[in-house]
Amino acid sequence: MSLKSLLTFCASFLAVVTSTAAAAEPGITYDCDTAANHFSELVLPAPAGRFTVSGAVQLNALAAVSKYAPLAHVWISSASQPGQSPASYAGVSVLALPADAEKNPTGSPAIQVISFNANGKEDEMLPLTMLAKPGGPQPFSLTFDGRTVAASVASEHRTFTVDAPAPVVRLVCSTGEFLFTDVKIQASQ
Repeated sequence: MSLKSLLTFCASFLAVVTSTAAAAEPGITYDCDTAANHFSELVLPAPAGRFTVSGAVQLNALAAVSKYAPLAHVWISSASQPGQSPASYAGVSVLALPADAEKNPTGSPAIQVISFNANGKEDEMLPLTMLAKPGGPQPFSLTFDGRTVAASVASEHRTFTVDAPAPVVRLVCSTGEFLFTDVKIQASQ
């Protein structure tokens, strides 16, 4: 084997090992816990070009509800000032509507609702998600191609137009504790 062939083989081997190791790395965990009528957010940078955000979100606890219902968002959005709503966004939400546990068929103190959200006007609640008992992880995936977000959650898929020349990934929760797990942001082609 020539030196050039050996170097080519070594470079190819390292590329495969590196990509396999990167694919096996766990994503981040964000335990988003807020008091009633408050919110918290984690804004993560996104790579240039096409990328996918994936992971799971689950409701762990409800705060005392007075004005706002407990909810969590996973959005790809335009950048905005801290605490300000983005001008353009799309993604998924998990909402927990308080309920009387004795009257709820699942025995839970909340009814979970999953929805798609986009730009404050294209929200779509997924009615069949209300049948599930809250608390289980809800896997999600959002892919941004520079113009649209393809969102998947609860075996449903939607596509939304998003104006975000410098996109960010936004994890938000309000009035409860939501656990975001294995959140990965991966560049794709």
